[in-house]
Amino acid sequence: MKILVTGGTGFIGSALIERLLKENKQISVLVRNIEKAKKFSWSSRVEIFKGDLEDFSSLKKATENVNVVYHCAALMDDFNLKYKKMKETNVEGTKNLLEACRLNKIKKFIHISSVAAMGKVPLNTTEDVICNPITNYDKTKLASEILVKEFCIKNKIDFVIIRPSMVYGPGEIKNKAKMFQYIQKGYFRIIGNGNNLVDLVYIDDLIDAILSASKSKKAINQIYIISGDCPINMNEFINLIAKYIGVKNPRHILLILANIFGGIFIFLSKFIPLNPPLFKNRINSLTISRSYNCTKAKKDLNYKPKIKPEEGIKRTVGWYKENNIL
Repeated sequence: MKILVTGGTGFIGSALIERLLKENKQISVLVRNIEKAKKFSWSSRVEIFKGDLEDFSSLKKATENVNVVYHCAALMDDFNLKYKKMKETNVEGTKNLLEACRLNKIKKFIHISSVAAMGKVPLNTTEDVICNPITNYDKTKLASEILVKEFCIKNKIDFVIIRPSMVYGPGEIKNKAKMFQYIQKGYFRIIGNGNNLVDLVYIDDLIDAILSASKSKKAINQIYIISGDCPINMNEFINLIAKYIGVKNPRHILLILANIFGGIFIFLSKFIPLNPPLFKNRINSLTISRSYNCTKAKKDLNYKPKIKPEEGIKRTVGWYKENNIL
């Protein structure tokens, strides 16, 4: 069986490749930057294709003689990222990949989505909730899910859609790594009272779920929320990070002040190159309570999250220190 992983140099994709190699799978990876891919320990053991979700010819070539596709590639939410570009990659790019899969008779398509596709929903929500996407990122993630479902059913391709909650752990070097750095330097502030819930899933637990879903007959044409099953509040989350870094607990800032500072940063970004540390979507992500119910994954996939937040954060801080990120 030959496997293609898109987004292989990303956090989830690279961790997935490591695990697939342990299962002695034959793996190809689609990347935009071959030099970046060569820096990973797995690079000499996989076939690397240079390509892009917007370049159909590269997708057609990468999917030749492939049985299963793990689609991890996507653009994340960012202040400077326009909706048009996000849609081109997350939705139109997924459409291009699906069309290449159809032409090359792919048997199974594993789509790594996000709980963001559900948007603003009640606590302890399940997969059958009515989705309420708010941000542009939310909207593109839901649109790509709908596309995967409709295309695969029409063309008789087995699919599974995975919706992880907030993924963290060794190997994440972007948003969460930056948060850990801000906490270490004393820049980070907890917005509001910090009692809002955070639903984390450790990277190893997520990969367990993805692989189980790819092998389970029950998972065919299903959607699964994958969470850590142990939501904690923002105060606990941030203070655990501070504990294992070895710094004082961050102080709080009033929500109204955070919004004021966010407005100032956005105003300044119109005149100078600036990636605002605070803006509306980020403030919402740091203050809204979120928790998810992964009972369906436990039942169908025998999913059992093993890593609790304290252990996961301890491991993550240790990895960041070993790799000079902290």
